[in-house]
Amino acid sequence: MPDSSRSPIRLWDATTTAPAEPAPGEPAAPPSRPLIMIWPGWGMGARYYDPIATELAGRGSPVAIGELRGQGGSTAVPSRTHRWGYHHMASEDYPLSIRAAKRELGLPVDYPTILLCHSMGGQIGFLFLSRPEAAELGVIGLMGVGSGTPCYRGFTGWARWRLFIGSYLMRAVAVGVGYQPNGPLDVAGYGRQSGDHVIEWTHYVHNNDLSVLRHSDRDYVAAQREVRIPVLLTRCSNDDDCPLESARNLAQALPNAAVEVEEIAEPLGHNRWAREPDVVATRCAQFEGECLRDAT
Repeated sequence: MPDSSRSPIRLWDATTTAPAEPAPGEPAAPPSRPLIMIWPGWGMGARYYDPIATELAGRGSPVAIGELRGQGGSTAVPSRTHRWGYHHMASEDYPLSIRAAKRELGLPVDYPTILLCHSMGGQIGFLFLSRPEAAELGVIGLMGVGSGTPCYRGFTGWARWRLFIGSYLMRAVAVGVGYQPNGPLDVAGYGRQSGDHVIEWTHYVHNNDLSVLRHSDRDYVAAQREVRIPVLLTRCSNDDDCPLESARNLAQALPNAAVEVEEIAEPLGHNRWAREPDVVATRCAQFEGECLRDAT
C-alpha cells in the first residue's frame, strides 16, 4: 500500500475449495465466470469469509478476499500520525488488491469482476464504483450483504439512540487520542481503527453522506451520479445492524444505477451468512447472471 503497509489477499481459483497457498498462479484453463472479490465489514478479518469463498469457488467462480486496512492480516497500525479514511481505501486498497488478485490468478486486468461486500465493505465499495479504476478493472456489479449507511435516522428504538450518542463518544475519542484504541474506549467493539476513518464515519451517522473525506481527489457525491452498473443490497431478516431503511439510504447514493434492495428471509444475522453461505452464494450466482446480461 502507499503507506508501506501490506494487506494480504486470500485466493481461490475456480478449481479449488481451499485458499491457495502459495498463490495458484495461472490457472490451467481460463475460468468461465466473473471474479468474485469479497470485502469484509468493519472489525472483521478476511479469514472469517473463507466459508463463503469456498462455496463460491466450488460453484465455479474464481474468488478473492481483500483485507480492509488495519484489520485482520493487514500490517497497518493506526496511530495519531498514521491515519487513513474512506477515500484512501476506495482509491488505494480496493484497486490495488483487485489488480494483485488478478495478477496472481492469471486473469486480465479488465476481467469481469463482481464485488461482494459486507457492511463497511459496501460503504467503501460505493465510493470505489464512482472511480475510473472500477471500469478499468472490469467491475460489472456490486452485491452488498448487511451494507447500509450508519445514519441514525435509518434505525429505530435503542439502535437509533446507540448510534446517535455512541458516535459522539467515538468522535471525541478519535479526536482526542488520534485513533480509536482497543479496550474500554472502544465503545463500538470494532477494535483499533484509524481516527480519520472513525471521524468520517461519525459524519455519516449524522448527515447520511460522505461528502467530506480527507485527501479526497474528487467530488464523490457527483461522481456517484454517473454510476450505472447493477447493484444489489441485501440484508438478512434478523440483521439489527442493517435494517432495510439503512440499506435504502445507501442505495440513494447511486441515483442513476440499477440498485435493488431486498431482504433475505433466512435469519442469518449480520455476520453468520458468511459462515453458512448457501443462501447468499445462491443469490450471488443469480445476481451474476443479471450483471452479465447488463454488460452485454
